[in-house]
Parts: sequence; C-alpha cells; structure tokens
Amino acid sequence: MKTSRGQAALYLVMALVGIMMLVLANVGAFLSVRAKNRAMNAGDAAALAAARRQAELLNEIGRLNLRHAEADYIGDRVAALDCIERQRRLAFLGPLDCLRRANAAAKDNGAEPDEDMAGIIRKHASDIREKYMNNPDLYPEPWEGAWEEYASELSAIAADGVCAGCDNIDFVDAVSCFPLTHKSFYSAVAGESWCKFVVAGWEWLLDRDSHNMPAPVPGVTAAVVNGEFCSLHLKAELLALDGSEMASFREFLSANGASFPPMQGVPFAADNRPPDDPSRIYFFYDTEGVWRQWIELDPQSKFHMPLAGKAKPEFDVLGCTAVFRVTETMPRLLSGDSTTVAWNAAAKPFGTIGTVDGVSPVTHEEARGLVLPAYEAVRLIPVGAANADGLDLSTADAKWLDHVRDHVPAYCAEGIGGMSAGCGYCACLMKWEDPAYRARAAEWIARNAETCRRGSGGSGPTGGTSYAH
Repeated sequence: MKTSRGQAALYLVMALVGIMMLVLANVGAFLSVRAKNRAMNAGDAAALAAARRQAELLNEIGRLNLRHAEADYIGDRVAALDCIERQRRLAFLGPLDCLRRANAAAKDNGAEPDEDMAGIIRKHASDIREKYMNNPDLYPEPWEGAWEEYASELSAIAADGVCAGCDNIDFVDAVSCFPLTHKSFYSAVAGESWCKFVVAGWEWLLDRDSHNMPAPVPGVTAAVVNGEFCSLHLKAELLALDGSEMASFREFLSANGASFPPMQGVPFAADNRPPDDPSRIYFFYDTEGVWRQWIELDPQSKFHMPLAGKAKPEFDVLGCTAVFRVTETMPRLLSGDSTTVAWNAAAKPFGTIGTVDGVSPVTHEEARGLVLPAYEAVRLIPVGAANADGLDLSTADAKWLDHVRDHVPAYCAEGIGGMSAGCGYCACLMKWEDPAYRARAAEWIARNAETCRRGSGGSGPTGGTSYAH
C-alpha cells in the first residue's frame, strides 16, 4: 500500500511538472506574440507619424515657393529672400521633428527606449561637432551656426530617449563602396546564397583578388540642403526664365494656389536681377537622386527596380520616405534568457498637383521639378519601396553602422589586419578572403546560374505584393 502511495505521488509530481512546462510555454508564447505585436504597432506608428510631418514640411516649402513667385511678380526681393531663408530651415532642421514625432508615437504604442539607437544619435552629434564644424569647406553650412543648432537638436532627442530608430539616415559624410557598404552582400556570403549574386549581376566580384574591392567613394557635398534624418531629398537651385517661359510658369503656379493679381494696367517690368542673384533660388525635388521612377534607376536592366514587372502607379515614383525600426525584448521562460525582435516600417506622403488638364499624382515631370503644396495623405509602403536603388541602409543598427563607418575603411587599407574581432560582418569578410571559398562560389554559379530567378510576384484583388507590384 505504501508503495502504491509513493508511485501515485511520483506520477502526480511528473504531471505537475508537465503542466508547469505547458503553462510556461504558453505564457512564453503569449509574451513573445505581445512583444512582436508591440514592435509592429510602434514601428508602423513611428513611420506614419514621421511621414505626416514630412508631408507638412513639403507643403510648407511648396507654399513658400508660391509666395516667392508672388513676391517676384511684384518685385519684392526682400520677401523673396525671406521665403528662401525659411525654406532652408524647414528642409534642414524640419526633418528632426519627424524623428521626434516618430519616437513619441512609438512610445505611445508601448515601445521602450533603446540605448543602442540613442547611442547612434549621440555619436553622430559628436561627429558633427568634431568633424563637420571643423571642416566648413567640406561640410558647408546652410547658414551660419546651422551645424551647432542641428547637433544640439540631436543631443536633445537622444537625451529624451529613443524608442524608434531612423533606418534610412542619409549621412552627409557617408561613403559608398559596393559591396562592402551593402548589407545584402554579407547575407549572401554568410548563407552562401549565390543566386543573389546571379540575380543582382554581382559575379564580377568573384574575379577580384581577396580584399581588393573597389575603393570607397566619399559623397560629394556641394551644398547641404537636407537634414540627414527623414530627408526630404530636395535641392535649392536658381530659377531664371525668359518672358514666355515665365508666363507659362505662372499659369502653372496659379493652378496650384498662387495668386498673381492684375497690375492695374501697368505692364509688368522686366526682371533685371542678375541670373545668379540669390533671390532667384527655389526649392525643387532632387530628380537626380530619389524623386524618380524605379525603372530609371537602371533602364538597361532586365529587372525593373526593385523587382521585375510593372510597379503599381502609387509606388512608381520614389521620393522622401520615413523608415523606422523598433526592437522589443522577447523572454524565453523555459531557458531563462531572452531575445529581441525587430520591426521595420516605412511610410510616404502622397498627393496631387494641378495641371492644365486637371489634377495628377505628384511626379517630378508633372510638377516641373518644383516643390508644391500637394500632399494630402500618408500611408505605409513596403520597406523595399522606400530606398533608392533598393538599398537596405539599416542605419538604426548600431553594429552595422560601426562596421560601415569604422571597419570597412580599415579593411580597405589593411586587409585582414584591419578587421575587428567580434564583428559578424568582419567574419563574413574573413570567409570571403579564403580563395577556396570564392572558387566554390564560382563553381556553383557556373553550374546553377540558369536556375536563379527573380519574379514580380504579381498582384491580387487587394493590391500589389510586398514589393509594390
């Protein structure tokens, strides 16, 4: 009898242990799903909040373009210069408000401050003070004292706590060096995903010896117009039109809200300002940068950007976008440790402009390149549709930034000796340095290249795929 009682107690303990394990597993699953949902909600809210502010800034700059044209019409040079000064501040400092609003939205949706993301901003504020401000010829200011104002704003944002990191920062001092500054190269090397090389046309990399990659190319900074975070991607250029061109130009502006009252019988005087007069500056879309159609990025490619197939019209023009990343901690109750989940979201302003035939979606062709008060709505877009050339900038990833900005220059200068221990991206380069590894990749591609495909994915009744087709 006593033996039976002992056996029953043992079975009871085993059953209780099993129940507890099941409970812990379910609780852990619940906490993981909650963390993922919180990251998704916070990331989406951050991107939308930033894009709304981008739309407001574009509209403000567009209205000032109209006011500038009205001032030119009556010969008020002082008012024209005032419009330009206000536009410069909006384009340069205004996007920092996008960053601030994105973090407030993420916090309202449960996101917690991320010290790594705050560290990215603090480090950049320090770089501005130590590098940008000490090299005015290389990093010219939009106005005197602009860099200090900019750095102070960044420091204040970091001090408030950063819950959502901007994932498409356009650093003024950024360098480009394919493949070393492209994250997709490292993922292909780490996973031996050689179809990525075939589809992207990167086979030429296998012909290069060891780390003898193309040298990093620093960006050319002729004049700083845009802020680096949530950039509007605009340019400030002189506008000098002759009489017939000016008449057509004013007609177009009138269709978009400008007012040119009759001059009460007095003929409009000729514009005698010099062609390079600073009061002739207007703000335009950067059509050589990102305000372009995808196919214009690589018209000779068999693949349209970012994938083969016809892009949906609402995604067919790139431009300013807000991309944000939120990370959340997911506990593992059974093992006692935790992991993190990251969510990236992108959003973009949309609107229409007036034309002689009615209205049209905002494209740089229809807008004649000029920024106009056209933006009425924002919505989420695929992250792949957010960056020109399909780049995964990952500027909210502190480890990636450290690699791109610190390790890559050292690797280009010193090879293996310049790589950093403990860096996963440097470990990928160590693999790439092995001639046998590259030979294996070349052999695989030679045998299997024809099997590599990248399709458009098509579209369904509710819209395009995650790649905006």
